[in-house]
Amino acid sequence: MKFINYNANPKYKKTGDCVIRAICTALNDSWEDTYRGMLDVALRKGYAISSKDNYECYLKERGILKQKMPRKFDRTRYTVEEFADRLAKPNMTYIVTVANHLTVIINNDLYDLWNAGRKCVGNYWEVPTKAVPELTAKNHKE
Repeated sequence: MKFINYNANPKYKKTGDCVIRAICTALNDSWEDTYRGMLDVALRKGYAISSKDNYECYLKERGILKQKMPRKFDRTRYTVEEFADRLAKPNMTYIVTVANHLTVIINNDLYDLWNAGRKCVGNYWEVPTKAVPELTAKNHKE
C-alpha cells in the first residue's frame, strides 16, 4: 500500500469532512455534489449529515452495500495497510471505516489527509474504480 496525501475538499480545508471526502473520492464525484446528496438524505431522514446512519443510507441509495468487518483466521482485525495489501482487489475502490473516521483505498493505495494504515478496519464498501482522483499541487502532497 502506498499512502497518497490527498484532500478532496474544494477549499483544501482540513476540517471534519472525512465522510464527504472519502465518499466523493471513492465515487469520483465532486465534493459539492456529494455534500448536496448527503444533505438531501439528512433532510429526508432527519440524520446529521456526517452521521453513520446518514452515510450508510446515502451509499445504500447509490447501490453500494456495506460489507462486514473482515477478520483473520484467528479472529483478529486487519489494519488498513493489511487490507489494502492482502484483501483489496486491483481496480477496486474501498470506503473503509476506522475508529471515528472514513478513508478510501483506490487500486490498493490509501487516499487521505493522514495515513490511517495502522488503524483497524471496521465495515467497508466496495466500489468498482471509476478513475483515480486528479492530483493537483493543492490537494496532494508528496
